[in-house]
Amino acid sequence: MISYDFEYYRPETYEEALSVFSEKHKEGKNPLYYNGGTETVTYARKKLVNTGALIDIKSIPECTAFSEDGDKIVYGSALDLNYIIEKSSFKLMGDVSRKIADHTVRNKLSLGGNICGRLFYREAILPIMLAEGTAIIATNEGIIRVPVLKFFDKKVNLKNGELLLQIEIDKKHASFSHYNERKEKQSEIDYPLFHLAAMKTDQNIRFAFSGICAYPFRSLELEAVLNDKEKSFEDRASYVIENLPSNARNDMFASGDFRKYLLKNSIVNALKKLEGGLK
Repeated sequence: MISYDFEYYRPETYEEALSVFSEKHKEGKNPLYYNGGTETVTYARKKLVNTGALIDIKSIPECTAFSEDGDKIVYGSALDLNYIIEKSSFKLMGDVSRKIADHTVRNKLSLGGNICGRLFYREAILPIMLAEGTAIIATNEGIIRVPVLKFFDKKVNLKNGELLLQIEIDKKHASFSHYNERKEKQSEIDYPLFHLAAMKTDQNIRFAFSGICAYPFRSLELEAVLNDKEKSFEDRASYVIENLPSNARNDMFASGDFRKYLLKNSIVNALKKLEGGLK
């Protein structure tokens, strides 16, 4: 149980949510937006999070929306990952989400919670990076649309009180070939040593990574090398490993060197599948 008192709000519009957040922030209550609660409750029980006001966003229509009408796919930030796995035609989105936690946890774990939460893995953002999606954000000045690669650049770029409402991607990405590999130390529900997702578009092969560094990333510079057909698969993968945007993580699960060894092999496998040939 949570050992301290807090106020609970369940607004029905994003305007109301922003208003409550602003009011409670002025009162010094350290308000938090609340989706599935898997992370918030866990951290609150451990007293790693202390809030005087929880704002549940699951009654806000934009946050629970799901649509594949027209040429866009729209995911509300409060959708749980299992719903996305079951309903979305974007297979890579489902494949990546299916590898996060177990089925029971995914019933509560929301898309927005995975992306905006405290755990740095944020694996659900990988296919969205590859699809160059758009984050739809509620601010006190109105709704804004921000490219995901700008919305997330080493960290979530949300100002205090702003609320991620939806993620939108072009439906054409649902039909592209892809590759998805996640390595764990033991069980499939462990945190990943790394998670690699790749997509072959009409122009090139895109790559996104989680777990290898302290934040998920997609690097256009590294992609340029990975798509250089003058180089062997091995040389391209080696370049990535030697030029990661930050140090490979060392922790109780694996050393940085072991992570890099495994990731190099996965990059080669992704290139073999998506580009083909015998390089």
